[in-house]
Amino acid sequence: MANQVKPSMGCGYVVVVILLAAGLGLLKLAVQNYEQAGSRWQTGSVVPVLLGIGLVAGAAAYIKVARRIVRDARAEEARRVQFPAQPWKWRKAWQGPAIDSDAGTGAVGLWVFSIFWNAISFPGLWFVLREPQAQKGAYLIVLFPLVGLGLLAAAIYHTVRWRKYGRTRFVPSSLPGVIGGYLGGVIEVPVQVQPEGDGRVVLKCVRREVRGSGKHRSTTDNVLWEHEESIPRAKWLTGRDGTRIPVLFYIPPGSAATDDSDANNKVVWRLSATAATPGVDFATQFEVPVFVTGETTAAPSPDAPLLDEYAAPVLDEAALRASGVRREGDTFHFGASHLVGTRVGTAVLLLGVLGLVAAYVGRDVPGVVWAITLFFGLIIGLFALDVWCDRFELRIEAKEVVVTKPRPWGTKVMRMARGEVREVRTEKSMSSGEKRFFRLSLVGAEGVDPEVPAQPGEPFAARKLRYELEKLKQQGQVTPAKLAEAGGDLFAKMKAQAKFVVPFAKHIPGQARAEAIGRLVLGAIQGK
Repeated sequence: MANQVKPSMGCGYVVVVILLAAGLGLLKLAVQNYEQAGSRWQTGSVVPVLLGIGLVAGAAAYIKVARRIVRDARAEEARRVQFPAQPWKWRKAWQGPAIDSDAGTGAVGLWVFSIFWNAISFPGLWFVLREPQAQKGAYLIVLFPLVGLGLLAAAIYHTVRWRKYGRTRFVPSSLPGVIGGYLGGVIEVPVQVQPEGDGRVVLKCVRREVRGSGKHRSTTDNVLWEHEESIPRAKWLTGRDGTRIPVLFYIPPGSAATDDSDANNKVVWRLSATAATPGVDFATQFEVPVFVTGETTAAPSPDAPLLDEYAAPVLDEAALRASGVRREGDTFHFGASHLVGTRVGTAVLLLGVLGLVAAYVGRDVPGVVWAITLFFGLIIGLFALDVWCDRFELRIEAKEVVVTKPRPWGTKVMRMARGEVREVRTEKSMSSGEKRFFRLSLVGAEGVDPEVPAQPGEPFAARKLRYELEKLKQQGQVTPAKLAEAGGDLFAKMKAQAKFVVPFAKHIPGQARAEAIGRLVLGAIQGK
């Protein structure tokens, strides 16, 4: 791991001076506007006061944080020199007997960002609504308070959860987690957790990439590896002092090690535990060190839980419902009923956009504002339609599997022979941060017959090969020998193609749960 840029107080002092100068300047401007308005508070004085106070307070907070960052950086540099071949000993968070959860830091960060966002957006909205002669482009600001309300709601939710469960810690049995070995320990919760069902413990490796700069800067989290274990409700270790959650994961060889040498391309390992509880659900997360140490062990049996407290995912009615699945005998119904937060969020955003459109009516709103609002409204509307209306039905009959998908312009029905269903394919459909959702598809047996017309659900690759074959046949200058040679190659490729790939689910949360549901459906089709 390469050395990172060393922070210093020189740059910190410059930032503090800039913040103080800007804050005091805004406060002075507010006083002047207040006096010019006859000692009355108006937009021209209220907004500078709020921003000025925020900048001055930010300068005071920044100098304190900057000093701590510089002090910690110097201590880390000393540990790098002392332990050059043991990078898990460099970071301060990994020095003690326990690793603290990042829940508190995340809640504080959300509060700071939401307060800053709303402090800017709502005064701007007030100014636009009170000034009918404002510049036409200023109406775009009405979009920002909607985002601010969502940020504020998220900050409140994370704070309530943080207060409910207190300071959680992960006490590792040894550090670091070993690639080709194990990561084990105990998650300690200072309060009693009363799960309503099975809990989940997940370890995942994430590559965080930052691309671009300025307004084109974007961050992408790509999950490289993850594994999940279930803890039945009856096996939670809860006592008077709180709850203890056992942790043990085998990390396969070849996995990427923790690496923060490049701030724009990091590899981090995250350990999390979740459970549905009365009120605010339990959730905690830790960043843990995972490295290659040279010590490896044999891989455990893939079908046996590593601990007695663990259990293979049980697809009972509650677990299926939590994944948007409902089973009635040999009929499976798939939808997005489990995405309650996403449904409510998209509905609120869509109603907000419709409210903006209604507010525009009768006002002299420029065309560009209409275009931008309608563009974002269309995107939100399509996503809302997807999570509210996108559903499938998979029915297993005596000789066929029938997949039905209702659509506004007509119901689509796909029929496949049960004996030709070879596997259920699991593919990522969408993601939200590190949370991934998966699509399930029925994959047919190999062997597309070029002499038989294209069948429903036939893959695009097979249709492309059909087109190439037909194109060769229509070329008069192609000799029979060349046509036979080219046709033979195409026939071989078509025989290697699946007869059909038919999706039947789209919003299954988590790879382990998606694969388990796929095995359940495939077993029902094959009569197992």
